[in-house]
Amino acid sequence: MPNDLQADPAPATPSGPTGDGIVTGEIPGDAKEPDESEITGQDAVFVMNTERFFTSVGVAVRGKDMSSNPPEVLLRTHSGFTRIAGAPYNGGYRFLNVPQGEYYLRSGSAYVLTDERHVEIGRNYLGRQDTAFTSTYHTPLSVSLTNLAPWQQAGGLAYGSRLQFVSGSVDFAGEAYFRNTIPTGTTELETSDTEASNLTNFIPVFEAAKGDGMYVNQLTNVFGKPLPTTGAPLVANSLVRSMHVPPFDFTADGFTPLTISGEMQEVPQSNVSLEWRLGAFTPYASDVHPAAVPRTPSFYIDVSAHGPEEGWIGYSGEVFSFLLPQGASFTLTDRLPYGNPYPAHWRLVGSASYSFRAMEAPPGSGGLLRPLSGFISSTDYVENLVAAPIAPRLTPPRGLAIDGIPASSQRVVGNTSPIISWQPPANGAPTAYRVMLQRYSEEYYTLMGQNLFYLPGTATEVRLPPGILEPDTVYAVRVMAIDSPNAEVTRRPFSTHELLPIYSADTTSSFFSTP
Repeated sequence: MPNDLQADPAPATPSGPTGDGIVTGEIPGDAKEPDESEITGQDAVFVMNTERFFTSVGVAVRGKDMSSNPPEVLLRTHSGFTRIAGAPYNGGYRFLNVPQGEYYLRSGSAYVLTDERHVEIGRNYLGRQDTAFTSTYHTPLSVSLTNLAPWQQAGGLAYGSRLQFVSGSVDFAGEAYFRNTIPTGTTELETSDTEASNLTNFIPVFEAAKGDGMYVNQLTNVFGKPLPTTGAPLVANSLVRSMHVPPFDFTADGFTPLTISGEMQEVPQSNVSLEWRLGAFTPYASDVHPAAVPRTPSFYIDVSAHGPEEGWIGYSGEVFSFLLPQGASFTLTDRLPYGNPYPAHWRLVGSASYSFRAMEAPPGSGGLLRPLSGFISSTDYVENLVAAPIAPRLTPPRGLAIDGIPASSQRVVGNTSPIISWQPPANGAPTAYRVMLQRYSEEYYTLMGQNLFYLPGTATEVRLPPGILEPDTVYAVRVMAIDSPNAEVTRRPFSTHELLPIYSADTTSSFFSTP
């Protein structure tokens, strides 16, 4: 899977009128760009929510009705915030009497610090704009496949053989989960004792009349050079066989199996050659958190289905990946094969990420240790990512504090609107920051994202609006520095993680609690 940059919480599953509605760059209906006088003449802010749906036949564009969850402008004061309500206007929302300078724009659980007078909060989606979604992520699966590559078992850092499913027509990137072990060497597979899960969304409704087919891909182990730490060969997972399923009808209901049958085919093979200087990452563990240690380096090549020319959208499955031993600090140089069954315009995106982790017991957990994690990552089209040695382009923000007190030790935060502050990274020049407030779930024993704050690269603090922190609750906060030269976080905040290249580095607080 991609790194944490792809983990932004999405809004409700898109829905809309049927029909292709294919347009090219214009906003349909009554929505339109505001005249300059509509903004500057009245100290106005204009907010649009333009959704774009990428498919093989073009891009469908529509303005989204925001009346059920309208955006909101917050002006920061010495002690808190003043809220300004907007009103529908020309297909968007207009806010009047907003003083020139920075303000917070709220959209759902996300906030943007910006001084722009026209902000686009729309998102990009894969698949048809009229896609219907079921209410489940899982479906029973019936598989009858021949001509598989000999099946391999998972073990250690090796994934073994896997089946993935990718549709370029609807938002579906799934994987098969087998309840029973598939015998080693199997080349023909017939079983109903399995299920498929969509990794990106609820399972969409497949409609043959609208061209909804998919790829069935087999990934299996390929081997590289011996690793200097263990002497064992590097084991990567590579796409080796594929089958394209023609358009079909299917609605996941939790009982009716998705039936997949046919003959798998070998796919064209390419090679990726890389030099990854892992020892340049490990010294920054203490910048992620003073108690953090280097964990697992991971490398992925994912496919960008129907992505815009300057980036990628969502997750459409992988063609290649590997993990390295925890704490690896050597320089990895290798050349490894991967298969690619997709059209040439589906570009490949590479991601090299090093994870770091500190273990702490959340307050009130009885000493149960839970992880606080951060990453240093680089993401770009694969040919650009490996064109030079991979090393940190950006290091973590420094000096993370809550109301001026270092955030690296646990404490109770009594302020209902605390200030999260940091210093710029020691290396690199951020173009943006993303601050994630995470809430600790006692039910699931893990941190879960609650709010996101997007800020320009010049920012060094964010004040949490009142009402975000709940009483008697445990939290943590993670600050991500981002260097993405093609992104405009203050104008189009929710496409920041899609425009390549993206370099990022995290710092994380300790757990903190509210009275």
